[in-house]
Amino acid sequence: MNELSGRTAVVTGATSGIGAAIARRAAAAGADVVVSGRNADRGHAVVTSITDAGGSARFVVADVTRDADVAELARVAASIRPIDFWFSIAGVEGPIGPMETWSVDALREVIDANLLSVLSGLRHASSHMSRGGVIVNAASFVGTVLPVPIAVPYAAAKAGVVAAGRSAAPLLAEQGIDVYTLCPWVVDTPMVDRLTGGGSDEKAGFAAGFAPSGRLTPVEDVARVAVDLLTEQPRRASGEAVLVDAGPTVTVLT
Repeated sequence: MNELSGRTAVVTGATSGIGAAIARRAAAAGADVVVSGRNADRGHAVVTSITDAGGSARFVVADVTRDADVAELARVAASIRPIDFWFSIAGVEGPIGPMETWSVDALREVIDANLLSVLSGLRHASSHMSRGGVIVNAASFVGTVLPVPIAVPYAAAKAGVVAAGRSAAPLLAEQGIDVYTLCPWVVDTPMVDRLTGGGSDEKAGFAAGFAPSGRLTPVEDVARVAVDLLTEQPRRASGEAVLVDAGPTVTVLT
C-alpha cells in the first residue's frame, strides 16, 4: 500500500508504544516519516526497523514539553517539503493515587506532556502545512467517557486534548487542515506495564475491568485507525474524536 507516497508524516512519542506503531504503519503506507522523541537510542531503533522494511524515516530528537523543541521539530521536518500529517502521540500518565500525593511539579509535567504538547503541535505543525493536511492527537477513554478516580490529572489533560481538537478544527479548516483525536481504551503499551506491573494476567485483568471488548488492544490496532484517518473516504468530520478498542473497533465519541 502506497496511499501516502510523497507525503511527510511527523510522529511525536514515536520511540515506543502507539507512536512507534503509527510511525511504522505510516511508513509502510509510503510516507516519509519523521520519528521523534526524547530517547535517541530508541528513536534510531524505530528508524532502523522502518528502513529495514523498505520504508523512509529519520529521527529528530525533541522534548514536546518544550514549545521551542516542537517549533524546531516542525521546522526541521518541513525543511525538504511541507508537512502533510502530524501525530501528537507523546504523553505520560502523571501522578496516580490520592490528591495528597500529588506534587506541583508532577502536575505540571502531566499537563505539559499531554496537553501543552498538543497545543504546540497544532500551532507549529499548521504553520508548515502549506498544502493542507491532517493533525491527529492522542487522548484516552480516561477523562472522556469513563471517570478513573486514581488518574485525575491525566483525565483533565486528555479531556483538554479532545476539546482542543474540536475547537481547532473550524479554526484550521480555512487552511485545508483536518484535526482528529484518538481515544484508545486499554492498549498494550509501556504505560500500562507501569500501571499494572507488566504481568500478562494483570494487564488482561486491567483491560477486562475497563474496555468494552474486555481485551487489551494491540498498538497495531490503534496505528491502523490512526493512519486510516488520513486515507479513508469519505473522510470523517474534522474535529471528531474516536474511541479505539481491540479489533480494532471504532466508536465516535459524542
